[in-house]
Amino acid sequence: MGLSRRPLAGSLVVTALVMAGCAMNKAAPGSGSSAAEAPPPAASAPARPAVPAPADGKPASDEVRRIVKKASLELEVKDLGDAQAAASRIAEREGGFVASTERQAVSGEEARGEGAVTLTLRVPAAHFSSALEGLRHLGTGTGSERISTEDVTEETIDLDARIHVQRELEAQFLEILKRASKVEDALNVQREVAGVRTEIERMEGRRRFLEHETALSTISVALAPSRPLVSASFSDFSSSVVHAASDSVNLGAGIVTVTIRALGVLVPLTLLLAVPLALAIRALRRRSARRLAAAEA
Repeated sequence: MGLSRRPLAGSLVVTALVMAGCAMNKAAPGSGSSAAEAPPPAASAPARPAVPAPADGKPASDEVRRIVKKASLELEVKDLGDAQAAASRIAEREGGFVASTERQAVSGEEARGEGAVTLTLRVPAAHFSSALEGLRHLGTGTGSERISTEDVTEETIDLDARIHVQRELEAQFLEILKRASKVEDALNVQREVAGVRTEIERMEGRRRFLEHETALSTISVALAPSRPLVSASFSDFSSSVVHAASDSVNLGAGIVTVTIRALGVLVPLTLLLAVPLALAIRALRRRSARRLAAAEA
């Protein structure tokens, strides 16, 4: 009986050792991989503060600058119609469009020629330089050119922050509105919510305007027909003679008009002063004659 128990106990011990060995073999690879994947933290490296990410999810270093670009050109062209069509084609080629066209009316001696045309072009900001370079080649002479840029990045970031604050304030007011138990309190909170929403809409409108201005640059092109320095023709001579004769007639009519007006003022004034003066002189003479006669007698 004692002999039968010993083999059974030995087999149980052997089984337990085999199972423990299998468990150790299974645990060994996992522990090794854990140690390899998780290196010990460096004790000497100080902890860095977390950098808040911008609203668009991009790193702060990759923040795109928002620049509003504007330019104006004054060019003299040989043919005004061809230059205007070429400017429109340049804007369309660069992905833009003609926003407005203004034609200057001419009168007088210049009525026979064409007036200047001013085109306002909107082109993508990425194609601003190429569009400007293409427009420069339309003029035969050198005209004035002005380029201006405005950085609105700071204003855009400020608007984003203010819009975020106003939205949080709106959410707080709406939460208070849910808890309002009196009609007066609810009306007061609704007025505050309306004011906050108005401010949000105003700031969002300003931000949309800045986005539109930065996405599309503005180029103003003034096209004027080139004219020769000296020009003479029989029609110009006859026109000058007619204008000189007209000026002479106008001058003579002006002199006559001034004379008539002066006489109309001076004649009544002379009569008004001369008649009493003549009567006074006559009375003095009679008195002097009477004194002389009395002295001789």
